[in-house]
Amino acid sequence: MTMYGYVSGYYRDKVIMDPDLERHVMVLLGSGIPRENCFTDRFSHNNKERYELHKFFANVAKEGDILFVPDLTDLYSNIRELCCLMYDVERTGLVIKSSDMNLSDDSDASNWIIASQLARLDYTHYLHQKWISKSVKKNKYQATLNVGGRNKRVITPQYKQAYEYLQSHTYDETRDKFHLSKSTIYRIKKQINSKQSNNTHRSYNLQRGDYDEK
Repeated sequence: MTMYGYVSGYYRDKVIMDPDLERHVMVLLGSGIPRENCFTDRFSHNNKERYELHKFFANVAKEGDILFVPDLTDLYSNIRELCCLMYDVERTGLVIKSSDMNLSDDSDASNWIIASQLARLDYTHYLHQKWISKSVKKNKYQATLNVGGRNKRVITPQYKQAYEYLQSHTYDETRDKFHLSKSTIYRIKKQINSKQSNNTHRSYNLQRGDYDEK
């Protein structure tokens, strides 16, 4: 378990002045966290990306580590960013601590709790969509295993006609008429017969050389 620190805000920007950043830095330095374990993102009026925070989650954070922030708003600017942050927190197993985590109704911690719940709901939706996507890909892959991309187990109208024709003709005649292989005709006959009732009467067809099931 390692302790890290993070602050963000506007620093000496010509357009936006944010005196809170210096205050947050002083709180962070006073926390006793080594400076090499502290990360800072400095915003400008046209750039508010948290590059150092993303780098921290991608390359540094490990399960059980603690990230201390003087204020929870150091981590996000809106609920959307906070929901995205919760994915990283869940993925890494990081622990977030803040000096303003007092759980009062008017504190930023309230937003944190709400956003974490929203993120979990959204994560459930994401997992569901991922499951659907995997199912679609699986079905497409299975379809490619068959010639023409069609499931071999589907009895098409042509197959039904071939089966009916087979009742009074030979396999060779059925093959030539419907342009099907003998193995396909065997499978069609077996598949259709398997769906029929078990109480069937079987008679030998001398012309075709196998059994009829009625």
